[in-house]
Order: sequence, then structure tokens, then C-alpha cells
Amino acid sequence: MSIYGSWFDLDEDLPGVQAPIIYQASHIMPSDDDPRGGSVDVAGIGGFITRDGRALCDDYGRLVWPWLRLSVNDETVILDRAQVAGMHEKLGEWLDRCPEVTP
Repeated sequence: MSIYGSWFDLDEDLPGVQAPIIYQASHIMPSDDDPRGGSVDVAGIGGFITRDGRALCDDYGRLVWPWLRLSVNDETVILDRAQVAGMHEKLGEWLDRCPEVTP
């Protein structure tokens, strides 16, 4: 049993969810018509999970342990809070510059 709980999934097997576009090469501009496949999964550890007899939880169960699991296809890494903050900042900058409709 995993201590991680998935928060976000992009997977071709999920109903109503479009899988990511398959990467072709760094010199090829992606298109919404390109083949899709693979998966992305983001998961965290809830504060109610104990470690060495300690729980990290407030009265509402909002707190989480400071590790985030990020999986793309079959590769998985664990990010700490500072790494997630850096990614959050860069993703926010990208969203601010990216039009909502693909040209």
C-alpha cells in the first residue's frame, strides 16, 4: 500500500481526460493533432500518515509532508518543498505568457 495519494493525473486510460502529446523531437513543433499517450501523476503524503509515531496534521487534515511524487510515464522522482516552489514559479510564468487558445 502506497503512502502517497494521487492529486493529479493525466492518463490515456482516464475517462474524459486527454493524454499528453507524445514527444517527437526537439526540432518538431507539437500540434494538438499529434499522437497522444503516456501519463503524468502528481502525488503527496497526507499529514495524517505517521512517521516514526509522528503525524503532521492540523484539525482539518490540510497539512501534508514536504515531499511530492512526480511521475512521467515510468520515471518517478521525489521533489522537496523548495523544488516544488521553483517549479510553481516557472509554471506560473509560462501560464502568464501562454495564450489560452493554441494558435
